[in-house]
Amino acid sequence: MKIWRNSLVFLVFVLFAAALTGNLPATSGRGNEAGECFTVLVGKDASADGSVMIAHNEDDRGDIIVNLRKIKAHDYGGPRKVALGGDVFHETDGKTAGFLWIEATAQEFADTFINEHGVVITSDGCPSRVTTADVTGEGLGWLLRLLTAGEATSAREAVRIAGELVEKYGYRASGRTYAIVDKNEAWLLAVLRGRHWYAERVPDGEVAVIPNYFTIRGIRPEDTDNFMGSPDIIEFAVKNGLYDKAKDGPFDFKKGFDRTSRRPPVADGNSLRHWRGLVLLSGRDWQVGGDYPFSVRPAKKVTAEALMAVLRDHYEGTEYDATNGYRTGTPNRTKFRTICTASTINAFVISLNRNRPEPVSVAIWLALGKPDTTVFLPLYHGLTNLPPEAGLGTTTHDFELFRREHFEDGVFKAGQGRLLRTKILELEKAVEANYGPMRVVLGEKLFPAEKEFIKGRPEFEARFSSLYQKNRQAALKELDEYVASAFKKIGRLTAELLKPSPAE
Repeated sequence: MKIWRNSLVFLVFVLFAAALTGNLPATSGRGNEAGECFTVLVGKDASADGSVMIAHNEDDRGDIIVNLRKIKAHDYGGPRKVALGGDVFHETDGKTAGFLWIEATAQEFADTFINEHGVVITSDGCPSRVTTADVTGEGLGWLLRLLTAGEATSAREAVRIAGELVEKYGYRASGRTYAIVDKNEAWLLAVLRGRHWYAERVPDGEVAVIPNYFTIRGIRPEDTDNFMGSPDIIEFAVKNGLYDKAKDGPFDFKKGFDRTSRRPPVADGNSLRHWRGLVLLSGRDWQVGGDYPFSVRPAKKVTAEALMAVLRDHYEGTEYDATNGYRTGTPNRTKFRTICTASTINAFVISLNRNRPEPVSVAIWLALGKPDTTVFLPLYHGLTNLPPEAGLGTTTHDFELFRREHFEDGVFKAGQGRLLRTKILELEKAVEANYGPMRVVLGEKLFPAEKEFIKGRPEFEARFSSLYQKNRQAALKELDEYVASAFKKIGRLTAELLKPSPAE
């Protein structure tokens, strides 16, 4: 079956559906700080193969280009001053690690970095009750994770670096939780407006689910293996009228700082997603809007495929399935905020395992659009060159050029026609216009390719490992070719699905 759609009819459909659900597009850019993201962290003893894992849906609104860049490590030859805004500069030692950059153009809080040391940094917006911005100059925003990714050699070090930067310059957004992982540990770092932060390590045998509110609960400052943060965090809460020990009992970070929704749990945009993630991973029956713990033990060892299913979820088979199995339209625009939703612009599952050779130790599954309408592509942080259809922009480290390209994305917009993401977005829009029947088509024509990628990846990694021991250059060349062939295959299948049917 081929696809054809009338652009005007489709536009009317989308606007009508958006009006009904309150999902009209918002302006993209620096002020879009809340986000609507969703993340799952998996400790190394909770995964099927001993990997630390992270799964993430990046949700943002506006005219955004999802762009991939492979940035080489760089030495500026001496200290380097980085402009933070408001005539404030941060001085680095001039050396920065290389990284793979999953970029959401024109957005201040939507990028993901995977550096050469296997440190992954992404985030979820978490509005806080802190209203006063104690910052130097304009405070930190977009540059926080870029600076951290350029320096950190472990997740624990990344948490420390980010915390020190927040204390030094202040954080200008309301609040955010950064998910930071490496091959050994997974951390959630909660940052508040101003100069305060706190972080907790996910236990090795557990999983943590986070929508767009804080999930750190009780803190144990004496347990430095599992907690880090501002030493005066409780005093800060008391000073701002956010905590009263006599009334509130033991200090609870979430209760103290989270900007609680006044809407019912099924409508607040977060509780249902948190509930669903816990149900799917733990196999337990949780109460919607319950007092959820920071992390839980999974019902069984977690796999990449299980996390893909979570990221694609719309509450299918539950009382919150608002489209009756896709019979009444798209599940991405309903009265319930789903895990996969209209504003999801990309998704990924990352497995970090020190037992694999370094170039493939960080194995990525990346969806360049909503994961329910496209496949997860295989990718590795150690590849030398990205496929040409993966992204645009400079690959030589340059803070100021990065900033201009990211926020003034005219060059990207002019060249986006050659990106695989553009084709995927076009197919996504066509599927949204006729969701139920088109999901059947995708199941027949597109998703089998993902199953082939999943089935064939262990064989590729074994072949790569053997070759890498004998001839590293040849192995790295094969790694680039493996990723490029996957991108080409999905590009070809997507283009085929977009061709008009002869009958039309």
